[in-house]
Amino acid sequence: MMKKIAIISLCLLLGVSIAAAAPGMRQQQTTTLDPTGTFIGDITYQRPGPNATIVGTIAGNYTLKNRGGQFNGEWNTVNNTGTFRGRFVRFIFLGRISMMVNGTQKSLPIIGFIVAKDGGFIGRGMSLIGPALYFKGTYI
Repeated sequence: MMKKIAIISLCLLLGVSIAAAAPGMRQQQTTTLDPTGTFIGDITYQRPGPNATIVGTIAGNYTLKNRGGQFNGEWNTVNNTGTFRGRFVRFIFLGRISMMVNGTQKSLPIIGFIVAKDGGFIGRGMSLIGPALYFKGTYI
């Protein structure tokens, strides 16, 4: 029973994420990337734009494969820091975010989407705890 609830919750989380945040990001530009590289970006509560308040940063590296790839990096906010890693297929990514809480390493799953835009990337990700956050960055 718990397994069914978890699967339904994950599907609902994915559907709501895409439906809520994707309408403003339908126009895409093709970005040619190296098969391996690095990225930097900002984390915001609102869609990235002139009025968005930056609450943190991300930085890491990626590896591209056919229609997808993998990523890993570090995130930093005013209250905490940690690491993230995962895989993406086309526009959807799945991964793990980790942080130290009271001296213990904690880890949560993350899910979201990412698209190429204006020579960089933009997307939205969420986890089981905390708000859904937007991110925007560039490839180095």
